[in-house]
Amino acid sequence: MSTNDVDSKALIEAALFAAGKALSLKDLSRLSGVSEEGVRALEEELVRDYSLRGSGIEIRGFEDRYVMQVRASLARDVISVAPREIDAPLIRTLAIIAYKQPLKQSNLAEIRGNKSYSHVKELEQMGLISAKKTGRTKVLTTTKGFAEYFGLGSDSPEFVRGTVMRSSRPLGVTRMYESLAVRLGLDYVVVNPYKPEAEDLKLLKDLRILVAAPGYTVQIREHYSGELIEAGVRTFSQLKESAEKICLASGQGKIEELAAEIDGLLQGYRVRASNVRAVKPLTPMMEDMARDLRIPARDDGATAAPDYANLESSIIVPTHQPYEMDVVERIKQRYESLLTGLV
Repeated sequence: MSTNDVDSKALIEAALFAAGKALSLKDLSRLSGVSEEGVRALEEELVRDYSLRGSGIEIRGFEDRYVMQVRASLARDVISVAPREIDAPLIRTLAIIAYKQPLKQSNLAEIRGNKSYSHVKELEQMGLISAKKTGRTKVLTTTKGFAEYFGLGSDSPEFVRGTVMRSSRPLGVTRMYESLAVRLGLDYVVVNPYKPEAEDLKLLKDLRILVAAPGYTVQIREHYSGELIEAGVRTFSQLKESAEKICLASGQGKIEELAAEIDGLLQGYRVRASNVRAVKPLTPMMEDMARDLRIPARDDGATAAPDYANLESSIIVPTHQPYEMDVVERIKQRYESLLTGLV
């Protein structure tokens, strides 16, 4: 290799580093004075050089363009320290779009709040996402610009989503906890670890944390070996404790708003409970509810049992509620049933 070739190769490498974005063969040819075919040959050498190093940086080719970026498998892990022109809140919104695409903007708003609308507009202007009008909402996907920015080998939504999933090892929740995940603004996938099908088994393999109902550890461990959070949601106190545990373990989510709502509701229910008669809980679940509401538990109290127990009782508390029901509303319905029966 001639000295000029070495200098041209170094110049092309420096240009890719300085640009921080994809450059075309035409751009690099004009800069280096080497023909486009010559540039392509030098670029392929650089691609091999970086691959052999096994470093966190790689050079990737996209048709007639090349980019120096973070290695694809590491992109998700370093997304929080991406270049400053993308602020942290935008990065968070972008990560959710990449992971859940194609994603309706209305569904994104449920996770990220109303601020997500301005985020979408800004990310679209940056060329990182596409927002296509569909009915009353927009459907969001990542773009070729996103793939180039993070050095991915393809810009197809399926490839990007798969890459993000493989590198992020996301949080998994069962259907019962999906409304809680939405309330906390978590990045999650819904999975069935109890009787998993093929797709569930694939998801379980990649999960870092799984949130499931208490009492199923043995059954779940047949298919999942990662961190397991058994989240109790029988009572408001359990719900608050579980939410805090999930946010702490996953390093994401916002607990403040939900915690304040739970505290306010529980205070109101306890005031009402101070004027009711005693209860005789027939199951541990009823004991937990009575304790949370500070209702006296006595043998001569009104008997109370959940509907799943099939016990004769003066008060039957509903538990066969639809999964799509909000977790807070689910507990409120149970408390209302118990307190109404004790008036």
